[in-house]
Formats: sequence, C-alpha cells, structure tokens
Amino acid sequence: MLEPRADHWQIQWNSGQQILALQATAEGLSPLNYASWYPQLWYCYQYCLQQNGKRVMLYQPDILSFSSWFIALAMAGKQIVLPSDGQPATLSMAAKQCDWHAPELPTHLTAITDIPLTLQLSHDSRVCFFTSGSTGEPKLVDKALCQLLREVQTLNRHFGTQMARAELVAGTVSLQHIYGLLFRLLWPLCANRPVYSEQLSYLEQWQSLLALQPMIFISSPAHLARFDELSLLTADAGKLCAFFSSGGPLPDEVPARYVAALNTAPIEVYGSTETGGIGFRKRVTDNVDWQAFANIELQQDDRGALAIRSPHLPDGSLFQTEDKVLLPASGSFRLIGRLDRIVKLEEKRLSLPELEQFCLQSDLNS
Repeated sequence: MLEPRADHWQIQWNSGQQILALQATAEGLSPLNYASWYPQLWYCYQYCLQQNGKRVMLYQPDILSFSSWFIALAMAGKQIVLPSDGQPATLSMAAKQCDWHAPELPTHLTAITDIPLTLQLSHDSRVCFFTSGSTGEPKLVDKALCQLLREVQTLNRHFGTQMARAELVAGTVSLQHIYGLLFRLLWPLCANRPVYSEQLSYLEQWQSLLALQPMIFISSPAHLARFDELSLLTADAGKLCAFFSSGGPLPDEVPARYVAALNTAPIEVYGSTETGGIGFRKRVTDNVDWQAFANIELQQDDRGALAIRSPHLPDGSLFQTEDKVLLPASGSFRLIGRLDRIVKLEEKRLSLPELEQFCLQSDLNS
C-alpha cells in the first residue's frame, strides 16, 4: 500500500509471496511474486547508485523490467525521462536530454533471501514525459513524482472498491505515457494488485483474460472504438470490475455499445499530461456531465475556458486550459469545445494552423 511520509513515499507489501504480475506462458498464466521480482529491483538500485548524473532515460517495453528500473530510479531520487516510443529517432532525441539510460537487465541475477517489504521513494524524484505538443514538435513535461503519487491516491479514493475486487490489471496503453504509467503500473502496484506483463492489442486478448479472473481493463479510446463483436465478453461481464478510457475523446456512440454488451460503460477520464486527471464520467445513459476529482477546484475565465486548482499540479496556482466548458453544478462540468485550433486524433495533438501550412506548401497545392 502507498503511504506518504515526511521525506519520502512508502510502498509496502504484506509478504514476499504477494503476486506482483502474471506472465503469459505456453501453459497459461504464470504468477511472479514480490520476492522473485525484488532481485531485479535491487540490481537496478545498485546500478543507479554507481552512475553519475541525475537525468536518466527509461525505455523498457517489458513491464517487469520497466517497473524495476522505475522504482529503483525513484528510490535513488533520479529524474526519469520517458521517451514516447522505441523508435530510433525518438530514443536519440530523448537521449540528448539525459546523462545515461537504463540498460537491459542481466539474464541471471543473484537470489536475495532478506527481502524488505517496504520501499521508500524519494521526494526528489521527478518524471519527464514527451507529449505530442501542440505543433507536432515533442514537448517535454516535467513533473514531480509526488504529483503522480497524489494522483494514485485520488484514483484509489474514487475507484478503490473496483481495484480491490480485481485480481488482474491489464491494458492496451503504453507505460511511456502518463495514463499508462498511472493506471497500468503505479496504481495497481501501490494497491498491491497484480498486473499483466504484456500490452494488449486485441479484443480476443481481453476476452481470454476476463474468462480467467476478475479484472480491470485500461484502454485507449481508439481501441474501445475499434473493438467489435463485444458479445465475446458478455458471458464473463460479471468479472469486469471496471474499464477505463483516457487520452482523447471517446466517440458518443461507443459507450452505448458497451452498455448493451456488458451492462456497464467505460469510466472516461479527462485531463492531460500537464494537469493530471481533472474529472471522470460514466455514460450509462446519454448526457452525463463530467465530475471533478476530489479536491479539484473548477473555475472559468471570461471566455468560458476551464481553469483548475488541483493536488495533481506542482503548487496551488491556477492552471488555465483552452477547453470551453459549462459549470452546471458544483463539482461538475460540461465540455463544449476547444478555444484554440488544437484537435486530437487517435490520442495525438494536432495543430490545424500547422496542418494548413503543410497543405499550402505541398506540391499537391499547385
């Protein structure tokens, strides 16, 4: 479980036998307990202490390697830089911002018998995300680890009952982005719930996991919109503790499809890398307003644009968004549209003025 302390954050396990992850094998799902994972973490932590420089690039597609490095770097008080993907150009760009990068783990590690059940994450640790930016150029967003852990507390406050029921958390989203990092790793890790080791892509993968145990599913809007044949999930709908969508708008017609098949709708989360989570809604019926997360203050400027104060921000100052809203009641809001000319396609920010310039400069324009 996650607990704040005066100079660190503490994650605690009940025993070394507690299951951290489930891995796919030829025989089915194989559990990995905390005691088996800890030698990886210890190796990473010792490696961190031997390196010069605080800014570290972390790209590990495997969730077990990623989690070992992420927690070790957080324990060592490092600044963790997360490239958005594993393309050579992306990694090269991110590496220029860093002092060193987290390498692949050795195949064989020395077993450790004295396993501490409490880990301490430094208040000095920071996490940097590359977003798509508003012009197509990657934008580096720097956040204190404390901001992310406060958001984990918020998620557990609102959805802890669903997480407590789950025996597995799996999803389609990458750990290299804030949504995947929070929902697929940090929240289940801090709530002591097992995660699935692979990033999912297909409805059939979701179906096979749901047939085995109660689970929480973390998805992008694009995946939820593309999945068809939802009747494949109907027989095991009772095992679905919750499923989430974030990163962009979910088309209006999609929630009703899931309600028809599963008798429940996805929990949509609204926010950004810069702000963290702002609010959520569950459209079991039409015209459901967004509800602000706990301790988030909603305001409007004279244009009708949403401004917030939030524990997920670095300080108590007001953060101004470019989303036009209505505030129908205390703690709720209704999104009207963007006031700038930025749109999101497949969870990617796109600047319409820049797109227009590309079109005007294209040979096709002659």
